[in-house]
Amino acid sequence: MEEKSLSDLSIHISEGCLVVPIQGEIDDERMSKIQCQILKGVEDSKVKGVVIDLSGVRIIEPYHAGIIDKTAKMISLLGAKTVLTGIKPGVAIALTDSNFDFKEIYETAGTFEEGVKKLQPLVRVEEKSEEAEEEVEKNEVIEEVDTGEETGDGEDGNVEDEEDFLAEQDEKDID
Repeated sequence: MEEKSLSDLSIHISEGCLVVPIQGEIDDERMSKIQCQILKGVEDSKVKGVVIDLSGVRIIEPYHAGIIDKTAKMISLLGAKTVLTGIKPGVAIALTDSNFDFKEIYETAGTFEEGVKKLQPLVRVEEKSEEAEEEVEKNEVIEEVDTGEETGDGEDGNVEDEEDFLAEQDEKDID
């Protein structure tokens, strides 16, 4: 499993997704720092999926749940989807008390592993798109090289091709 640390908050990339494990008590300053690190992580890594793992949080204030909701909206604006995982009863209560609308939440899951798995279709589509773009670029370069050889312009140094080309030109001039 590939992992790349993005902050002291243990935010990391796993299987093409940004994983954000939130643990312990949450205050305004910490929530703001988490939000900034998530947004920076999405922007820097260009991931298409973010897993916010709340399994280490027993209870959360409705205000902080609202910040998670807003963060999911921001993530969406950056082109990624959010999965919430590890929601405990106290957190579920706070999410509903904060009028958390879930419109920007792609899915919920029990564990972060399940959350990453749910995002894999999005991540795999992105990887395939990048591979397809690279293949198109390779083909364009090959076509350019082939086109140069097929014109008979003599630049490839092949004397026979150059002679054939000149002979064809002479025939066209005669006609």
